[in-house]
Amino acid sequence: MILDFCPGGDLGKIIAQERRFTEERAKLYIAEILLALQDLHKRDIIYRDLKPDNVVLDNDGHALLTDFGLSKEGVLEVNKGAKSFCGSIAYLAPEMLRRVGHGKSVDWYLLGVLLYEMLVGTPPYFSGNKDELFHNIINGPLKLPRSISTEAKNLMVSLLNRNPTRRLGAGPEGANEIMKHPFFEGINWQAVLQKKTNPTKPHLRIENFNHQYPYSEFTKEQINDIFDDENELTLSQSQNEEDKKNDLGSQNVDGWSFVKMT
Repeated sequence: MILDFCPGGDLGKIIAQERRFTEERAKLYIAEILLALQDLHKRDIIYRDLKPDNVVLDNDGHALLTDFGLSKEGVLEVNKGAKSFCGSIAYLAPEMLRRVGHGKSVDWYLLGVLLYEMLVGTPPYFSGNKDELFHNIINGPLKLPRSISTEAKNLMVSLLNRNPTRRLGAGPEGANEIMKHPFFEGINWQAVLQKKTNPTKPHLRIENFNHQYPYSEFTKEQINDIFDDENELTLSQSQNEEDKKNDLGSQNVDGWSFVKMT
């Protein structure tokens, strides 16, 4: 898989450095991530691992999702379709901890967790003790600082609803329910989709890396050579497999050496 180079780094490191974001900055990141999740859900894919470390910034500061290792295809419902217990400890939804199955709504809970961490600086319900953390996620009160706007508080409470079927975004309109929330008033969703907004520029950009890693385009001949090498490798591997089948007595086992006696 080939991904775009994102020199801005991940939000986990940026939040650790800057402590928290302004609501306007967080709003744009959440809007871009929301559209990414909406696209996945339209394809019946749930992401399941939304956290600051998995959101990276491109050269212009736009937010992109990365690391789809925990994603699952074929999930049609908001609260069922997947049963695996997976995710990062501080970013587990209540239904994940209860092991009752989960669906698309799990991503909306994690969107609320991400917004909370952007504005507060830590995940909601956080504790260094795992048992206490899990208890807090299922039963603990949600603490909201007074400095956060009413709209932001309402959105977080709606996304962090412990009942996945009553969570904002769990209705028939899906992501559109969230997009209509007052927190996003003034957002031009078409501009967000087309990356025509003006996010905060990252401290590190492509030019910072060009001096250390000079960029050069591959010629057509070089690209053909790369694929020719791959084809030769594939053929070589196929030949090795055939040789193994025809010469079982000389097979190698990792960690051991065998010599065929004649």
